[in-house]
Amino acid sequence: MKTFSISCLCMAFLSGCAPRLSSGPKCLPDALTAFQTWCCASGAHLDKYSFQGQPVYLFEPGTCGADMPTYVLDQHCDTLGFLGGFAGFTQIQGIDFASNASFQGSIWKN
Repeated sequence: MKTFSISCLCMAFLSGCAPRLSSGPKCLPDALTAFQTWCCASGAHLDKYSFQGQPVYLFEPGTCGADMPTYVLDQHCDTLGFLGGFAGFTQIQGIDFASNASFQGSIWKN
């Protein structure tokens, strides 16, 4: 019984190390883990969009801090830019994001 309890505890610990995502590139769980270290305790989310014919991922940190930017990453988890923030950015690579992106779904939220 003791061995079973220890095994269950180890499995629970190891399975909790990285978020499990049902979709997205292989780099996304690590990017999400890093994001979770600084995003708001509630209201943060990770969404998938199509932008310029490619999938992009928006890391929206929530509203716990004033003017926190939403980071936009490509399918390789490279940062393309950010939206909002203090300056109120609306473009990614010189193109208006809202007018040229389509929402594909929500991947994670807290």
